[in-house]
Amino acid sequence: MEGARHMGTAWSGRLPDCSWLRFFGEELRTVREQLGLTLREVAAGTTYSFQQISNVEAARRTPSQALARELDRTLGTGDRFQRILTRVLADTFPTWFTSMADEEAQATQIRIWEPRIIPGLFQTEDYTRQRLRWANPHLSSDELDEAVAARAARRHILTRDQPPYIWLILDESVLLRPIGGPTVMTRQLHHLTQAAETPHLTLQIVPLTATPHPGLDGPLTIWTYPDRPDIAYIDHPHTPHLIETPHDVSDTTLTHNLLAATALDPTTSLDHIHTLTKTTYGA
Repeated sequence: MEGARHMGTAWSGRLPDCSWLRFFGEELRTVREQLGLTLREVAAGTTYSFQQISNVEAARRTPSQALARELDRTLGTGDRFQRILTRVLADTFPTWFTSMADEEAQATQIRIWEPRIIPGLFQTEDYTRQRLRWANPHLSSDELDEAVAARAARRHILTRDQPPYIWLILDESVLLRPIGGPTVMTRQLHHLTQAAETPHLTLQIVPLTATPHPGLDGPLTIWTYPDRPDIAYIDHPHTPHLIETPHDVSDTTLTHNLLAATALDPTTSLDHIHTLTKTTYGA
């Protein structure tokens, strides 16, 4: 930004006394105030809106890599915010999920079967908030804001230059489970169908009338890479774990293939979601 003095790369990587997401916002506020800039002035030096910058500073949104680069350029901070963002993204998920998030970010193709909820990659903020509030009733407002923003960070893979190709199969019960009520679900289903109209997502629905199938054992995900064998994850109630042996990955792939054969075709699936949205949620 014109007139902003160079702040250098003084951040040394010290551990914050709060989450890395909140630390990012505090560092943004500190640098901004040192330069005598308002939020609107910072936003004017980027391609982002005042509200987006404000939400990042308040730790209500996880910043993107593009935003971190623009903040460093605008504020003259070298690579400070880009370096902090690597910690934010590493701190985004619970310990048990870190390896899954890493696989997700590296994959060129992702196959998903989900019989319970809309997968995190395709959740709206309101849907995520309602689901987390239900699953974690003891979270404070600040903790809930941070959790929602952290999970939103996963979605950056959908907007990168080369997003992964995703083949998503959902059980119809996911669409009927009214998390957050009719308004939240209507927006969620609209968001899902919009995503399915892009060339990087194939969406299929397994109707409730389908005969028993192997997907009844629980959710699964398969990641495909350009330079190494596939890895899978199964989320069975008592044995959630990553699968790396070729035989077991092959079995998981077969399950996904059988589910695809059981499901409605993509066009019929989208029509079904549109109809269900109107008849179930009145929109």
